[in-house]
Amino acid sequence: MSTEDILNFYEEVKDDLKFQNTSSVRIKILTSLYEGPKKTKDLRKSMGIRSSTILHGITELEKQNLISTDGDSFFLSELGEITALNLVDRIKTSVSLKKFRKLWLNHEINSIPPELLVQIGDLSISELIEAEQDDIAKTHGVQVKIALKSGKLKGISHIFHPDYIELFNKILNKNIDVELILTGNILKKAIESHNPESLENLKRLISKKQLKIWETKEDIKIAFAVTDKTMTLGLFSKKGIYDPTKILVSDHGDALDWGNKLFEYYLKRAQQIDLDYFKRFE
Repeated sequence: MSTEDILNFYEEVKDDLKFQNTSSVRIKILTSLYEGPKKTKDLRKSMGIRSSTILHGITELEKQNLISTDGDSFFLSELGEITALNLVDRIKTSVSLKKFRKLWLNHEINSIPPELLVQIGDLSISELIEAEQDDIAKTHGVQVKIALKSGKLKGISHIFHPDYIELFNKILNKNIDVELILTGNILKKAIESHNPESLENLKRLISKKQLKIWETKEDIKIAFAVTDKTMTLGLFSKKGIYDPTKILVSDHGDALDWGNKLFEYYLKRAQQIDLDYFKRFE
């Protein structure tokens, strides 16, 4: 869809957008009713607003066919449900952008597919862990703790550090199921950094399907992991260098779902390696 199409659409709906977004009362009513039908007293309790103000807002929403009544209860119409769903999503997105502006600003976001960027509100219940450049062990320590406490781990990496090999082996020795998507360069470094004994153990774990590795040809500018309990996300700076001073961490279900979607997106575009892959390093 072209920019011209979008601008033409805007002219058609600008009054509707203005109506939906210029009244905090109407916004709160729609959001409250998104949970289900409510009476005036229920809305007054949840919103902390006088009944007369609420009823005025409901009258305005009824005129737009967004709310219907059943006795003394109010509920969203079909149009209202769609409107409220998008409203809730916009609120969550705004929260995510505001809370984590340090992560989004001056960082690469192109490796997050558009369909997940528009769902960035799913990360609103998260925490941004920050560290100074001379104390990046803080963010690394958080990631290590999360990984070692997991039952399953899925990850995407565009970075490599020799310390990761020791951590990687610790994770596998705890019988944690691991799925990794690595760039060809990182995969090569990881394999070459294993001694012959640990490399044989690596192949054994692959054959047991405890470890699954995919190779990607894409230049993915994120470092990301999602476990059965927690998701972590780190980004690259605009200069193309990974920024270890900021990681997003969440154990909320919405964030875990978002993380699994991100992993699946790149999984479909990667090639799983098998034991024959290791022959090129013999």
